[in-house]
Formats: sequence, C-alpha cells, structure tokens
Amino acid sequence: MTSLLKDGLIKPASPRDTFLAGFEDQLSSMKDVVEVERLMKKLQFLGLHFDPFQEETESECDTILEQLGLKDLTSNPYESTNILLRLLDKTEEKLNTLKQ
Repeated sequence: MTSLLKDGLIKPASPRDTFLAGFEDQLSSMKDVVEVERLMKKLQFLGLHFDPFQEETESECDTILEQLGLKDLTSNPYESTNILLRLLDKTEEKLNTLKQ
C-alpha cells in the first residue's frame, strides 16, 4: 500500500476530507429534528457572522468553530468558505429528509 502512495496512485485523505466524512457520518446518525435544526442554526450563524478573511473572529463564532471541530480548518479562507457551504448543504438535506 505504501508503494501505491509513493507512486501517486492513492492520495492520502486531506484533513478537510476526513472532517467532511466524519461530519456526514455524525449527521446521518442524527434522528432528532430539533438536534439537526440546532446544528443548522449554528451553521447559519457562522455563515452570517464568520469572516474567514479576518484574523480576529467574534467569540461566538470561535465557540461554534470549536464545538464543530472547524477551528483547525480555517487557515485558508476559500477552503473554509467551501467547507461551511458544504456543511450547510448536507445539514439542510438531512433536515428536509427528517421533516418528510
């Protein structure tokens, strides 16, 4: 297997990919609409108040980033925006599924 990694045939998972896979696993295990709505509100709050291009963030944003395990993934503003949008999309899908 290590020879495959050296040859470039298999790429090791990036921290972003690992985080997203873990998030999707957690989200799929959620069965309570209220729990998913609470998560959605946190993500929406980040969407409105978190500016990845600023070095300083609001304390509320810091708290949410820590709770969700996103703090280490905010060094690249473009990637952190992409991650947040993907989380919002997946969470909205889950919420819609639970409400049906």
